[in-house]
Amino acid sequence: MPGGPLASGGTGVTGVSASGGVGVTGVSRLDVAVVDDHPIVRDGVTGWVTVPGSGLRVIATAATVDALLAGAGRRADVVLLDLELGDGTAVERNVAAIRGAGPAVLVLSATGRPAAVRDAMRAGARVYILKHEEAAELRAAIRAVAAGTDWVSPRLAYILATDDAPDRPTLSAQETRTLRLYATGMPIKSVARRLGISPETARQYVRRVREKYAQAHRAAPTKLDLYHRAVEDGHLPSPP
Repeated sequence: MPGGPLASGGTGVTGVSASGGVGVTGVSRLDVAVVDDHPIVRDGVTGWVTVPGSGLRVIATAATVDALLAGAGRRADVVLLDLELGDGTAVERNVAAIRGAGPAVLVLSATGRPAAVRDAMRAGARVYILKHEEAAELRAAIRAVAAGTDWVSPRLAYILATDDAPDRPTLSAQETRTLRLYATGMPIKSVARRLGISPETARQYVRRVREKYAQAHRAAPTKLDLYHRAVEDGHLPSPP
């Protein structure tokens, strides 16, 4: 596992001074922080992220969210958060604390359990990435999170597509596309034009989606409700 300058032991926090701006390569620089209770993982992730020319730098690492937010980590653009920390804190609590401080959250985990992915996304994480993804994928995910755009790896897409949890409706490809467009505020006629279908067909897809969520006991009677369900189930990215 590649090394890095910011590995730390125990439950403390390590950081460097940050000035932001543009690096010597001319690439807009993003500040990243890492929360993981394993020092070797913090060390490794730092090495994966801060390759020359990436425009990324790690400004702080810590074993707990509280420790990170007490220092330079709260000024990061993106925080890489381990799903299950040794202090027993829940992912919902950790994501909320980080987002409340300002940074966007990317959950980095060894588990690909659909329930874990859904829990992290529902909590407000922008992206969920597996620890065995390629380093280039991690860097791409960080940039996407900082830009407020969606990012899903092929592995994560498969996990979400095959998630058959009782409270997660199984949507067809066309229902999913309709949901993504309609739930973000697009008028139904615009959705229809984008998908090359009639407005009535688009309305039928929306009705089917609502029926499926109602059957899963997660009713979505309004467009805002549909937006929340789409975010919760990974169809749309969490808001910044």
